[in-house]
Amino acid sequence: MLLRHAASVPLRLLANILLARQLAPADFGIYAIAAVFVSTATLFTDFGLTAALIQKRDPPTPIELRTTFTVRFLLALGLALLLLGASAPLAIVFRLSESSRHILPWFALVLPIGALGSISMALLERALAYPRLAQIEVAAILIFHLVAIALAYNGFGVWSFVGAALAGESARAAFLLASARWPLGFALDRFALRASIRFGAPFQLGTWTSLLRDHIAPLLAGPLFGPRAVGFLNWAHGVAYHVSQAFTEALGRVSFPSLSRVQEDREAFGRMLEKMLRALTLLTTPLLAVAAGLIPWIVTFLYTEKWAPAIPAFYGFAVRMLGGTLTTPLVAALNAWGRPRDSLRILAAWTASDWAAALVLTARYGFTGVAMAYGVSVWLPVLWLIRTLGTIASVNWSYALVRPVLAGAMTLVLLRALAERMVRDLISLLAFAGLGLFLYLAFLLLLERKALLAEMRASAHLIARAMRGTPYVESGRWR
Repeated sequence: MLLRHAASVPLRLLANILLARQLAPADFGIYAIAAVFVSTATLFTDFGLTAALIQKRDPPTPIELRTTFTVRFLLALGLALLLLGASAPLAIVFRLSESSRHILPWFALVLPIGALGSISMALLERALAYPRLAQIEVAAILIFHLVAIALAYNGFGVWSFVGAALAGESARAAFLLASARWPLGFALDRFALRASIRFGAPFQLGTWTSLLRDHIAPLLAGPLFGPRAVGFLNWAHGVAYHVSQAFTEALGRVSFPSLSRVQEDREAFGRMLEKMLRALTLLTTPLLAVAAGLIPWIVTFLYTEKWAPAIPAFYGFAVRMLGGTLTTPLVAALNAWGRPRDSLRILAAWTASDWAAALVLTARYGFTGVAMAYGVSVWLPVLWLIRTLGTIASVNWSYALVRPVLAGAMTLVLLRALAERMVRDLISLLAFAGLGLFLYLAFLLLLERKALLAEMRASAHLIARAMRGTPYVESGRWR
């Protein structure tokens, strides 16, 4: 899953650069504002029912699958119609231009389209069929970006994102349905629904808190500063995300169902969590350090100077991505252990701290205050989750987190000092990006010595063995 998602990183970065050069900051802002409402509606179509299918020990029955699908599909249709009716007043509140006011109803079509593939995705995740899931995600991402670039370079502006979203979501649903067939149909079994909601409701409430956190930029900066400011924030967040979060996204998908499968073995649970955290910090920290060290020159030589006002926001989002890399598997571990209410309390406190910090900092620093708030408040849930999980499983936090992050900080400081004197063009920028990755490895070797080399050899063997093996698949004629 990591390797396949890593293959999409250059594609995402290249597409981001091409779209940023062709479209205006306001186009990105309008897209972000529309996307937040569709994302919100998507979460209200589920109520944690698919998560309950993944977490339960026994394979789901056909009636459970049909009940979950029926609830999700009907809610998706209802919410799409609700967004259609609310599009006009929302456009006024968020200062959307006349030409872009009609994109929200079109975006809303992704809701029923996405519901069509939701059950197949849950079955693939239960079966830990990550090679196939990765192929589907990479294909959907490829289709999204190709369509967006083609439309943008043909003058469609913000509508490029609309066409891309519909094309990408349709492709994802079709691939999922073809990969995990099940007895498609409608049903509504009250017992199955009640049992799923018992676990799924607190799980989904935690997911809703993440929605309020992740969309502070359009929800707060949109009414206060307008689409252009939201565009800058969306761009800064996108660069930080694409640099680091492809790996977090992959392991995030793996962590909850995988940890759920070993929830009765405390030792195996702790080992798995430790390795997940270690892998994520080793993959994301050097990339964030290099990007943060070179971001002024990345903007100048790749994105053009029109994005320079967003550079301060990038630093806040980069810190947030580092913290988010840790919270993703930590929250998944708490949920997999069967404690969604504990994770809900932590996530609710995190959301409150995000909004409180954003309200304070935007009053002083403008739209950049949103990114600053993100960078500051993420460490409250990190420390709280570490403390909570310390009572469940034994994890070597220095091995998993401290040393990889320390090597990243050392890399950032030295790389920025050297770049100030020596980066003059695109070629030297690329050379310094390679140098930054080398520096990270050198600093990590300095901190860990022979232990790192032994781990690298063992990891290479493990990856090769995993790629040759067959994923676990549950029995059942609807797999």
